[in-house]
Amino acid sequence: MQARTKKTYRDLWRQRTQVIAVGITIALGVMLYVATAGAFQNLTVSYEQTYDRLAFADLTALGGDSEAVVQAALDAGAEQAITRTQVDPPMLIGDTKLLGRVVGLPTDGRAAVDDVGVIEGSYLDSGATDEVLVERHAADTFDLAVGDTLQVYSATGWQDVTVQGIVESAEYLWPARSRQDALSDPHSFAVLYASEDAVQSWAGTGPNQVQVLLPSGDDDALEADVTAAMESAGATSVTTQLEQASHATLNEDLEGFDEMSKAFPALFLIAAGVAAWVLLTRRILQERPVIGTMMAAGARRGRVLRHYLGQGLIIGLAGAIVGAALGALANGAITSAYTGALGIPDTVVETHPWMIALGLVFGAVVGMLGALGPAIVASRTSPAQAMRPVADASPPGPWSRFVARRQGLPVGLRMALRDVARSKRRTFATMLGSVLALVLVLASAGMMVSIMDAIRTQFDDVVLSDAAVAAQPGTEMLSTLEGVDGVDVVETTMSGSVTVISEDGSYATSLTGYETDTIMHGFRDSSGEAVTLPEDGILVGLAMQDMLGVEVGDTVTLSTDAGDLQAAIEGFVDEPMGTAVYASLATATEALGSASVDQFALTLDDGVDRDAMRDTITGLDGVVAYQDQRAILSSVEQYLGLFWAFIGVMVLLGAVLALAVMYVTMAVNVVERTGELATLRAAGVPLRRVAGAIATENMLATVIAVPFGLVLGVVAADGFLQTFNNDIFSLSIDWPWWSLPAAALGVLLAALVSQWPASRQIARVDIARVVRERAS
Repeated sequence: MQARTKKTYRDLWRQRTQVIAVGITIALGVMLYVATAGAFQNLTVSYEQTYDRLAFADLTALGGDSEAVVQAALDAGAEQAITRTQVDPPMLIGDTKLLGRVVGLPTDGRAAVDDVGVIEGSYLDSGATDEVLVERHAADTFDLAVGDTLQVYSATGWQDVTVQGIVESAEYLWPARSRQDALSDPHSFAVLYASEDAVQSWAGTGPNQVQVLLPSGDDDALEADVTAAMESAGATSVTTQLEQASHATLNEDLEGFDEMSKAFPALFLIAAGVAAWVLLTRRILQERPVIGTMMAAGARRGRVLRHYLGQGLIIGLAGAIVGAALGALANGAITSAYTGALGIPDTVVETHPWMIALGLVFGAVVGMLGALGPAIVASRTSPAQAMRPVADASPPGPWSRFVARRQGLPVGLRMALRDVARSKRRTFATMLGSVLALVLVLASAGMMVSIMDAIRTQFDDVVLSDAAVAAQPGTEMLSTLEGVDGVDVVETTMSGSVTVISEDGSYATSLTGYETDTIMHGFRDSSGEAVTLPEDGILVGLAMQDMLGVEVGDTVTLSTDAGDLQAAIEGFVDEPMGTAVYASLATATEALGSASVDQFALTLDDGVDRDAMRDTITGLDGVVAYQDQRAILSSVEQYLGLFWAFIGVMVLLGAVLALAVMYVTMAVNVVERTGELATLRAAGVPLRRVAGAIATENMLATVIAVPFGLVLGVVAADGFLQTFNNDIFSLSIDWPWWSLPAAALGVLLAALVSQWPASRQIARVDIARVVRERAS
């Protein structure tokens, strides 16, 4: 074995604990990349497999003459275009009343677009008008099985129907009624499929939707052409697959996961590169005489460069191999956990060799980049220069003299205060480790506390009602509800679907009307200030400002089934969940026309049994639907379940990484000061005082780094959080008063813990050996 190779392994072995710590940081970064990026690829393929199998519509058009819209789509290049009827009637499932959804299907064959997959039972019988297929989320929520019966409210009264089968649908992989109602009470929404003839008979209307499938591999230009053709044929709203409620909700979660699968591994690998740089930089400063001897003996600069680059490469590859192996194992587990938690029908788990290879390359590159700077410095050192002793500290300056005169301070503290300013490179390395630790912890914790705050804001400051009730018209339900024991306040409301149209585009959402002095909903602008609901005009979600290119005072068109209405925008509201339109009851009634049901929002007395209240109110004659607003939290928790798990793991791994990086910097500080420490010990300075001085210096550097780490950590957390923002979610960074002090305290505690192994290193210093080496 060549002498250089022997020296490489010997040097790594002598600092094996620090080398292992650097290797762990590289392994964590590579593991996260291989596991999460691989899982993202698998999840994307899983979605696409389900969408292809069930012919998920690329475009959905509403309004106009359906047959004319179909023909326009086919003429513009669509592969398939069909009409269907969709309505949202009241339903009675067991003892639960709700506003559900019924979708028409052909019985003489399968739907060419937006088909369903039968899980249990069988498909609809030809010509059957009393059979339904139940979407699997509703079947699970209401414990429905093949052969069960339920009721659907039609134009002629309640219709008894029998469950023919349980099905899965690409449209409802996530059971979202609309983009603005993606997270709702699971007991307030159920999707049924019935024969097209039956749905038209129940609704008393003809087809009201056009579903379009484009050729595989279509481009944006064709999508735009087909959309324009359908709008020219009379369609008032065209929704792309990307904008479809279920897909948009899941895609938002998936995109956030994709961003985190790149950003967090990058943070870990950057931290690993910094740790490797600190380790090798400080060692090269120690080995200057050795380097000088090697070069004086004829070693070429390229050999010295390769020697230290090789050390970084070995550390990087060793960590990357471990990380890639662990990441490949975790890949399938993450994919299965995600699809299982959200109920995605198809789970595709593949190992991506190119991704493992890329992870190995990342590890090797990080190790070599960490070693590159120190290796260049070592190779450019001349023998004469290297043989001269060079102190890492600057000559005493005004600060050192000032500290020396503070006779009232303990000697150890004076040493620490002096060395923090004199040894700038050592102080910078310690500060850098502390800053990275704070960034890693705050990037994870900041997202967690901000989303928790968004949920609190949504259900404490925006949605102020406890429940929503729909009733048959003419039942005098307002006074009936006010008389129910446990009900506090009841208000009449009105809501329906609307398309907001401006000169720059259109946006399909919901329109809800309240009393102008309502206590059921809070309206806030982007600064958090309260906004009053206007008598005339509308309030719209903040995201529409950019989407539609509108400002306060602009007039937009509200397109509904009742016709078009011109309305002025009186303000923008900033809500964590959804981008909706709000108006007074009078304006909403004018826009939506006569409603098929009367709607009410109500608050309940404190401490009331919410399940009992659901049973009581749904048992009232005339009530057709009930929604518990607080039960929406269960949907939120399910939707964010994997996110919480991911962030929890990031916080844990971030803490491990913070400890590893800080341990490396603290341990290297001790190693490079071996001569100084040995001299102090030989002069009779007690171990406790020596260790205390080193620990004090390290802690001072950490304290100085804390403000920089807090600022960069807040910026990183805000950047990650913005990846979740769109018209479905509007999230902003919000730090509880205790969070930043807690993060700073955590890093200080980590630095303090890191002093323990450093103190043990001080105790193991061989004074006699160091004296001999210095004498030689």
